[in-house]
Amino acid sequence: MKRILFIKLGAIGDVIQAAAAVEEFKQLHPEIKIDWVVGKAIAGLLQEMAVADRVIVISDQALFTGPIIRRMIALITIWMHMLAQMRAYQQIYIAHTAWQYGLLAVPIYFRNPRFFFTKIPHFFPRLNQYRVSEYLKFICGKELTYIQGSQTLQSLGTRLLLAGQWSKESVLDQLPEKKWIALVPGGSKNLLRDDALRRWPIEYYLTLSQRLLEEGYALVLLGGPDDAWASHFFAKLPVINLIGKTSLVQLVKIFSKASVIITHDTGPLHLATLTATPLVTLFGPTPAVAVAPLGRSSMQIFTADASVTCAPCYDGFSYAVCDDAICMKSISVDAVLQSVNELTHS
Repeated sequence: MKRILFIKLGAIGDVIQAAAAVEEFKQLHPEIKIDWVVGKAIAGLLQEMAVADRVIVISDQALFTGPIIRRMIALITIWMHMLAQMRAYQQIYIAHTAWQYGLLAVPIYFRNPRFFFTKIPHFFPRLNQYRVSEYLKFICGKELTYIQGSQTLQSLGTRLLLAGQWSKESVLDQLPEKKWIALVPGGSKNLLRDDALRRWPIEYYLTLSQRLLEEGYALVLLGGPDDAWASHFFAKLPVINLIGKTSLVQLVKIFSKASVIITHDTGPLHLATLTATPLVTLFGPTPAVAVAPLGRSSMQIFTADASVTCAPCYDGFSYAVCDDAICMKSISVDAVLQSVNELTHS
């Protein structure tokens, strides 16, 4: 039996896009088994999507934060944990661009010494190409369309929703009964950096919220624990604030019940692509063609105004020097509000 090791720790969007590619690969090669090394924070979501035959969970947070001694200890701890779970592999894929992730391959050599003489492939996607397709090309050389990618993402979402267990005390009980909009005002942050340039200005989200409430919509704020900073901006508005109160799997469930989801380029955007809910996405410094599933129905993509000639500026590693994200500011509240009304009445 052929077995592959796939190393992809995070972030949320990267793992979800890679999961869709792995699902496509397994449809092409059902005889191949896949072990997936993933970070602890996203392991639960990956396990619920059930794309890997075995999920190897590592505590990766200490690997990227704190003093060098602490990080070295974390790496050795991870090696020992992985060593106990390694098998004989026919191929290994490291789905990261940074060379440091190659250090995670060290335990593999003890069980697979032939890889001392074989180059383990790393992931180097083309910047303006659909990322799900790029992951599939990385694994097996094949590509797929936006429509195929969108369908695969939603099939994974359906599988996840059917598998999820929801407690009686679930935050789902707090959702409105009338038509409601999901807003993700924070995000765009991971262990390595805060990508604040990707965010639509918080004051725009606040103005949009006021307008949506005036038109009779209910609003639910969503995000992770690190997004608590955004909460106080909405403190005087009658919104349901679930920021930091849900797991990733619960977020998918909540998104599946919304009338429309509004978010910029952040992890929850990718969670939203696992559902069929109408989606409004906001892009500035990053290329929408690489991230957004363009084949998805009921989706509106906003990008920077044509007058903002510097956007997108992300080169796959960093952004242009910028202290004023005019690309995101060029997306107007009026345009987003109109899009929401069109999606909810279509």
